[in-house]
Amino acid sequence: MGQIDWIMYLAATTLYALSSVIYIYCIVFKKEDRINFAVSSAIIGLLFHSVAIAMRWIEVEHGPYISMFEILSKYAWFSVVIFLLAQQKYEKIKSAGFIVMPASFLMMAIGSTYSRDAQLLSASLRSYWLIAHAGFASIAFGSIIVAVGAAVLYILKEKRLNTGVSDSFYDRLPPLKVMDDLMYRFVALGFFSLTIMIAAGAIWANQTWGRYWGWDPTETWSLITWFTYAICLHLRMNAGWTGKRIAWLIIFSIFILAFSAFGVGYVYSGRHTDYLTS
Repeated sequence: MGQIDWIMYLAATTLYALSSVIYIYCIVFKKEDRINFAVSSAIIGLLFHSVAIAMRWIEVEHGPYISMFEILSKYAWFSVVIFLLAQQKYEKIKSAGFIVMPASFLMMAIGSTYSRDAQLLSASLRSYWLIAHAGFASIAFGSIIVAVGAAVLYILKEKRLNTGVSDSFYDRLPPLKVMDDLMYRFVALGFFSLTIMIAAGAIWANQTWGRYWGWDPTETWSLITWFTYAICLHLRMNAGWTGKRIAWLIIFSIFILAFSAFGVGYVYSGRHTDYLTS
């Protein structure tokens, strides 16, 4: 079974790569009519990816939240799922896939460089609070990736409008006010998910280590990330930050989120990180 799920994983990675190439082609050459091919490739890739995750889950007897290979795969899966659901509700935002799909492909490609050896689930990790913690972390990441895609589209469209030159591709994107609202909605969803992630993680930590919070590097950076998006929402709701300013802040903030999710284990050591860099 292990070989089959690996083949499925590679097939999904290839289809995500194809989707990324088509998306980038459509944005660069303004071929909106080809975007449906990118979406179709993403959907087929997601099917392969889902099968790969399910087969590995059965094989190793735990969800994708232990090794870095599993975690990167999980984040990519949630990013694609949330994006595809978003573009079903807001069809014109499907162009945001030129950010979401390359990011998902990179996570899959980088994940493939890590060991796929099964890691046993220790007794301390057998908790529903851990599943909630990992699940909401993934929802937060996927939601904010979509927000970043909308932010980049906002900046590109505003720049085109400022030139005073009409462009049918950018004219068919949602109005700036709509994209500003979508950025806010997806950041708010991400922030809500981060809040639940931290709360569930604290309860799990108390069950496992006898304390809710210990200023472990991962805990500290998750709190920094939470404050980053709290500030982002505060500026949007109470300080009048809309449009390009909030779009650039959302784009900048993704680097803090990415470091919190993937980079902490390479800079610091702690209870959360010691088993993730293998």
